[in-house]
Amino acid sequence: MVIDTEGPKAPELAELEDTYQHDNELATLVVGLSDITIVNLAMENPTEVQDVLQMAVHAFLRMEETGHKPTCQFVHQNVNDVAAYEQNMRDGKYLVEQLNDMTIAAAKMEKLQKEITVSDLMDYDPEKHNWYIPNLWHGDPPMAPVNIGYSESVCGLKKCLFEFVRPHSLNSTPKNIPQFIEWVKSLWNALKHDDFLLSFRNPLTTVAYTKISAKSVECEWEFRKEMNLWVTEKQTFFQNQPPAKLDARVLTILTSETEQKLSHESHRILERFQSAAAKLTVRDENMRYFVRHSRPVAHQSSSYSRAICSNLVTASEGWQKKNTIQATCIKTIEGEMDMLLEHCKMRPNKADNKELEMEFEEMWSETVSKIRLGCLDEKQIYQDIELLLREDLAKQENSSSLKLQEHSNVLNYGTKSFIMKKEYLDLPWIKTLNEWFTQECWRKTEELVTSLMEQCKDYIKNIADSKADYDEIHSRDLLRMINERLQEEDVQKLHTSTCFKVDLKLHILGEVVPLLEKMQASFIKENDPELYLEKLKPQYRSTFRDLCLGKDSCQTRARDFCHWCLKPALVDYVNNRLGLEIVDDILSSGQHDEYTNRSLFQFTVLKKLLKYENFDTYIIYINNYERFVKIWVEGHLLDLYSRTARLRHLEKEILSSVVKKVRTALESLSDRRTSTVCDFLDMFCGELQNDLVISKDRLAVVLFKNTANAAQFLAHVQAILPQLEKETLAEFEELKFESKLSNLSVKPQDEIFNFVFGCGQQCPFCKVPCEAGGMDHTEHFATVHRPQGLGQCKNKRTGMLEYSLCSSDVVSNAVFRNSETEEKFHPYKDYRRYYPDWRIQPDPSIDTSDYWKFVFNRFNYKFAKKYNAKPANLPQGWKKITKEQALESLEEAFNIKQ
Repeated sequence: MVIDTEGPKAPELAELEDTYQHDNELATLVVGLSDITIVNLAMENPTEVQDVLQMAVHAFLRMEETGHKPTCQFVHQNVNDVAAYEQNMRDGKYLVEQLNDMTIAAAKMEKLQKEITVSDLMDYDPEKHNWYIPNLWHGDPPMAPVNIGYSESVCGLKKCLFEFVRPHSLNSTPKNIPQFIEWVKSLWNALKHDDFLLSFRNPLTTVAYTKISAKSVECEWEFRKEMNLWVTEKQTFFQNQPPAKLDARVLTILTSETEQKLSHESHRILERFQSAAAKLTVRDENMRYFVRHSRPVAHQSSSYSRAICSNLVTASEGWQKKNTIQATCIKTIEGEMDMLLEHCKMRPNKADNKELEMEFEEMWSETVSKIRLGCLDEKQIYQDIELLLREDLAKQENSSSLKLQEHSNVLNYGTKSFIMKKEYLDLPWIKTLNEWFTQECWRKTEELVTSLMEQCKDYIKNIADSKADYDEIHSRDLLRMINERLQEEDVQKLHTSTCFKVDLKLHILGEVVPLLEKMQASFIKENDPELYLEKLKPQYRSTFRDLCLGKDSCQTRARDFCHWCLKPALVDYVNNRLGLEIVDDILSSGQHDEYTNRSLFQFTVLKKLLKYENFDTYIIYINNYERFVKIWVEGHLLDLYSRTARLRHLEKEILSSVVKKVRTALESLSDRRTSTVCDFLDMFCGELQNDLVISKDRLAVVLFKNTANAAQFLAHVQAILPQLEKETLAEFEELKFESKLSNLSVKPQDEIFNFVFGCGQQCPFCKVPCEAGGMDHTEHFATVHRPQGLGQCKNKRTGMLEYSLCSSDVVSNAVFRNSETEEKFHPYKDYRRYYPDWRIQPDPSIDTSDYWKFVFNRFNYKFAKKYNAKPANLPQGWKKITKEQALESLEEAFNIKQ
């Protein structure tokens, strides 16, 4: 299809008002509908050339935001000498410089916060896409002949256009008539409302976004899973090494290997994403935009992997100390048992079971009493945190240190509830605001405190679940998390005082001290030498009895090895991978697409909320979206896996895979000749050192005075293995799903949460969450905005809840004011002056927000009571909207038909 326009500055439009706006709109429409845009430049009129170029650049710039990037051909008409190649090349370079300058100026006018050049806007090659066409007549008409150069130049242009169309039609799928109509409608609506992030109600755009977002999630998860497995393998390898090998050099090598692995995987996954994106049959203009805004974010996974390896380095010190203490305990016990066995052998008469039991108990009690002093050190967590606080506050104002002296007991400070005080807000600044704005800052500060407390408690919970010991790095991480949050832009705008920051740190760290102490106590108890030996006691008793009575203990020792050494290792293997497999199952099943696209997730959530019409759930969704998403994801996992056999299937697959590795290792070792059980088990553990962590202390009991035949021992293990697999799977079945989740090294609920929650940003007016893909996007958007009163916005004069929609306000003459505008009124149309990273799509239809209009009307009085306001005086039309119409508007807004 060829679109011909009268062109800018057309004589027939000279009498109309505001022809400049008309010309700009026309240029934008043409560029938006074109695969090839031809810009005619009349070279005899330099002023008109400048105007035409400026309009073209603005049009291309606006369409760049949508991802649309057509080819541009510049036709220079009425050129005197078309043969002057060098002159034309110079003109081409000069044109590029002009276009770049205009692009920079236009970007500033459009308030774009990024560097941009003409090559970002259009597919333009100065050597191939400039055409110099002489006058049609060779001389002055009417007697002048037709200029041959004109015909040749026009023929060259036509040939170029045909050469472009042929491969372009093969490499991209052209629009059909219905798709073209939708594209024209979306472009026309954007033109009317002067907004060029094309509506997500456009089916083409929805399809593009859904596909590319799903591919982004798939690639990002592939990266995270690969790094998780790699880190788990390294962690397993480290735990299998003797303490002497875990020196600084080995840990440095681990750090270097981690960086290399991260670099390799991030490049690989990005290439895969770009390759997959290129194969999707989606229009180029949509694809470019969404590839740019939805690429997988590897750096977050990188940070996670680095943190795990850093923790591994820190934990290795604890392992060494623990292993040293445990090795000393075992050596002492076995030395005493040796002497007791020698004593039994020297007896003239064999002792019965009862006598042996008594002698063993006596020996055990005396030996344990000797080695009780080798306990793990208990760190002074309170002193650690107080010291860190003093170091941190010393960098700030003097009042910070004085505040810490007033509350020297951090532990006691954390037992009280955090209550907002007037001095927590910067008083000189607050005095410039009226009461309403002060209340707004107060409320946002309270929300900040709640959010930070939950974040810090979640951090401690994750560490506690890993059954790690306390380390000073945990306190430093907590303080870093608090400081980083306080430095973020939205917190800075609250103008909180130094007093607030000090009290907040005192309170949060005071609250977590008991949690850290409990975690440390659990670790010490779990690894206490006396309790540790108590766990080994049944094995040693059994071994002692068999040795004294002269029984053939080969089968018993093999059974002990399978039960006490192999089985716990198999359980750990499953727990290290089950979380990954659950996420894989959800993302790859095709039945839960809402977790691969945030817009689909929003639709699913809103539809379910409408179904049950529960006010309290709406309140959590609106005012604490992060908590809502966590509850939603955990609830969904519980429903999905606690009532079906899907989880058992995943557990069985993982267990079968590792048992197969064990069986392969046993078969491999059966071909080798090993003289002792000790040699056999040493080689067995070496074969599986990257897969299983086999307890060295349990292994020591199996090896104590073990003179069994290695081949016979191996055969017994092979015979026991099938039954061991069944028993392990049966034990998993007995556990509740919640207990299983707490044992997993990778929490599936956290991984799914990260995919659907996104950046966490909310619309500055109505608080609707951002739906943009990835985590490093530069612009936030939402499909459906909601009445501002639902986000606690009240009319400052009447005290009523506001019912205006920001998606309508941004194309109206309405104004707003808040603490960021310093109480000065500012037009909604120019909202990006204060919120440049938000793109609010104008609402072209009065029906698309019927969902939230229905909800507002349904709970108007409840919202007013909850927000301490008066009910909104809603339009009569809102009160006539039915539940069915609300659902229809939701489906229309997200372009989803059920």
